[in-house]
Amino acid sequence: MLALNHVTLSIAATFGLSLYLDQPFFLPFIIFVAFASLLPDVDHPNSEISNFFPGINKALPHRGVTHSIAGVGFFAVALYFLLQKDATFSVLLILGSFIGVYILSKIMTKKVYEINSVTKGFFSPKQMKLVIKSFTGTLYVFLAMLIFLIWKERFRLEIASLLTIGYIGHIIGDYITKDGIPLFWPLSFRPGLRLFRTGGGFESFFGLVLFVTNIYLVYLFYNKFGVDTQAYWEKYLTY
Repeated sequence: MLALNHVTLSIAATFGLSLYLDQPFFLPFIIFVAFASLLPDVDHPNSEISNFFPGINKALPHRGVTHSIAGVGFFAVALYFLLQKDATFSVLLILGSFIGVYILSKIMTKKVYEINSVTKGFFSPKQMKLVIKSFTGTLYVFLAMLIFLIWKERFRLEIASLLTIGYIGHIIGDYITKDGIPLFWPLSFRPGLRLFRTGGGFESFFGLVLFVTNIYLVYLFYNKFGVDTQAYWEKYLTY
């Protein structure tokens, strides 16, 4: 699955779980889901995120341990202990998420002309690029603010949960493609639903459906948890 669709799938899964479990989260933290949804492809030599972690793609084969149940377990356990023990690691994760936002902006910019084609010219490439810059600029501001909020232990646990959901969302995304994944690594067997080929026409359609679904889920989240109320923000932004 392509990077942008990994992000939208993981975000949809996060909002869906939150609504189903009746468990709200701090909305700006959604950037951690987006960041983690790109992490498993750190072993891919041509992925944007691998440029920030040189050498890993040479040490690990693509769709190997990072795309398995074992990989998810290692990731979740490491996060739990690191975030529990020290708020400094949380700050490092926030700084790492700046990389995630940068990668996301690059991916979205590359998709500008594809979006223009889907909307039949309703939005011009110039308008789309302005929206992308405004969106990513807002995310940068939120991340900078989060550095000053991370003293709360509950924040650290929430971040760990959202990062794990984002990571698992990536695994699910590749599981449904024709290549499958080594879910039970170190066994070489690669199960999968094999619904479509990565980068194919059906994935483009699937990505559009995910985008529309996210808009609806954000609407539900906004209304159910009162994101427009003072109480929602005070819950997170006060001592």
